[in-house]
Amino acid sequence: MKILIVNTFYYPNMVGGTENSVKILSENLVKEGNKVAVYTLDATEQFVKETINGVQIYRGKNKIIQNNRLLKKFFDINNILIKKQIRKVIEDFKPDLIHTNNLYGISNIIWKIAKKEYNIPIIHTLRDYWMLYPIVSKEKISKLVFQPFMRKRTKYVDIVTAPSNYTLNKFIEAGYFSESKKQCIYNAININIKETKEIIQKRNIDNKEKIKFMYVGMLIENKGIRNLLEAFSKIKNENISLHIYGKGELENIVKQRVKENHKVKYYGQLSTDKLKNEWLKNDVLIVPSIWEEPFGRVVIEANQYGLPVIGANRAGILETITNIQTGLLYQYDNIEELVKAIQYFENRDNIKKYYKAIEDNIEKYSIENQIKEFMKLYKNMVNITLKNKK
Repeated sequence: MKILIVNTFYYPNMVGGTENSVKILSENLVKEGNKVAVYTLDATEQFVKETINGVQIYRGKNKIIQNNRLLKKFFDINNILIKKQIRKVIEDFKPDLIHTNNLYGISNIIWKIAKKEYNIPIIHTLRDYWMLYPIVSKEKISKLVFQPFMRKRTKYVDIVTAPSNYTLNKFIEAGYFSESKKQCIYNAININIKETKEIIQKRNIDNKEKIKFMYVGMLIENKGIRNLLEAFSKIKNENISLHIYGKGELENIVKQRVKENHKVKYYGQLSTDKLKNEWLKNDVLIVPSIWEEPFGRVVIEANQYGLPVIGANRAGILETITNIQTGLLYQYDNIEELVKAIQYFENRDNIKKYYKAIEDNIEKYSIENQIKEFMKLYKNMVNITLKNKK
C-alpha cells in the first residue's frame, strides 16, 4: 500500500509529541511492507526530497511572511499558496490514501484537493485542538469565524481518529466530522515487553528508602510546573527528591527553586538516549498538567521503564492512567491532593503495587497494536474507494 502521511514537521525537526508519533508510525508502516511518504512544510530550501529510514520525505517550504502575524494565521487556516506543491507531491508519489495529522501552515486545503481532484481517501488524526481554536487567544473569533469554515471542510475526511476518546468527543460535540467514520486509536511507542518485565523484576527487589520523583516535559504554564513545585515545597521527608527534565519559559523559576530546596534537581532537556538512564534512576513520574492534554505520551514512556504515575485528572492523562491502571489521579488544581499523592508514594511498597498492572496492560499502547488498527482502516478505505470507482 502507498501511504502519504502529512504533518507540518517531521524528523529531525521534532517540535513535540506529534512528530514522535508520526515518525514511529511512518517507520513501522515501512517495516510492514508499505511504501510510505511524508509531506511537511519544514524545509529551509524551496523544496527538498529525501529518504530517511525507508520513509520518502517531501519537505515543502512555507512561503508566508513569518513576521506578519495576521497573514500567517490566515494561511495557517487556508494556505492557497501551496496548491501546486500539494499536487506535485500527490502526482509524484501517487498514494492509495492520505493520512493527515497536524495541518497548521499546510491547512486543510489538502483535504479538498485530494478528494475533489484525485478522489483519494483521507484519514485524519486529531493530535491537538488547533482546528477548534486556530487563534488561541481569541476564542470568540475562532467560534464565530473560523470554526464554521473548518467544520465545513471536514466533509472531505473519510475517517477521523484521535489518541483518546476525550479528544475525539470534543470535536464531535463541536459538530466537526459529522460525515466521517470515527475511531479512537491510541498513540503508541516501541515497547520491548521483555525489557519492561526485566526492569520491573529489578525494581521489585529494590528496598532503598530514598524515593525519586521526576517530571519530564516543557517548563510552561499549562504543564502545571508551578503547582508541582509548590506541592513539593510542602514535603518534609528528607528521603524524597524531585528531578526535573525539560526546558521552557519557566526555566528560571525552576532554577530558583533548586537554590531554595536541596531536594529539587534540574537537568535541562536531555536526548532520548540520556533520558532512558534517568527513567531507570527514578521511581515515580508526576504529570501535573492543568490543560487538557490530548493524550499524554509521557505516561506510557514512564510505564515502559516501570514507573507508576501521579497525574492530573485531565483529558488524555486521566484516560491513559485509567486504561493501564498504573497510577494515582488528583484534581488538577488542588495542590493538597497532589501533596497527598506524593506522600502515598513515599512508601516503596505502594510503588510496587502498580508493577503488575504495568506488565498486564502496557501492551495496549504498543506500536504493533497501533499499526494493526490503522492498517484495518487503510484497507477498508481503499476497498470502498475502488468499489465506488467501479
